[in-house]
Amino acid sequence: MKIAMPQRDGVLFEHFGRAKEFVIYTVTDLDPVTSEVIAPEDLSHEAVARALKERGVEVVLCTSIGEHARAALEGEHMLVFSGITGGTDDVLERFLQGELESSDGEFASSGCGGCSGGCSAGGCGGCSGCGGAEREPYVETRTFTDIVTLTSENFQSEVLDDPALMLIDFWAEWCQPCRMLAPAFEELNREEPQVKFCRVNVDEQGELAQMFGIESIPTLAVVQDRHTLTGSVGLRSKDEIRAMLDGCK
Repeated sequence: MKIAMPQRDGVLFEHFGRAKEFVIYTVTDLDPVTSEVIAPEDLSHEAVARALKERGVEVVLCTSIGEHARAALEGEHMLVFSGITGGTDDVLERFLQGELESSDGEFASSGCGGCSGGCSAGGCGGCSGCGGAEREPYVETRTFTDIVTLTSENFQSEVLDDPALMLIDFWAEWCQPCRMLAPAFEELNREEPQVKFCRVNVDEQGELAQMFGIESIPTLAVVQDRHTLTGSVGLRSKDEIRAMLDGCK
């Protein structure tokens, strides 16, 4: 997962649209947090959004942001949380602990216990659906039977525009652990009709894999309403996957 913040001297800069540099944090399960600071030459909102997206950023944390800048970031499928102040390292720590409240009325969070294997529906951040801000619970009235193959063409309609609870499997043909996980995934698809099961072939859909920050496979991500709730990296049993789903229902 990659998180960006406008900054100056290690502190969140007061307005996203006037920031000249951004710190990008990379968080994974296996590696320590790393960071880099970038200073885009073109500071137009669209150019900054593209620069962040090209580096795999999924979540933007900031103090204040204009409507145009927010639209540019969200147009690149990044989650944006504003109304946040403090040193960038401290803000990151609060974000990872699920303790970062934003003025958007949500608790900006890396997820329910943290997916930080890199998955994110447009970000592994902003888990308001599993212990975050209070809201009316979404009640699924549909049933799902087929596993959906996600592509860059249908990602908007199948994921971003759908509030369903879904489990996304990132896999590849050559990956033996992926093949071993597949039977459990398919059995659960039949046994959990109100969960939407999806797959992403990372070799064919590199843009989606990059969006979720996928660094190893198989990776599972539980997503709902544009938020990644939790996830896991590596081979998991059917019971482990079911428990992961149950924890976010």
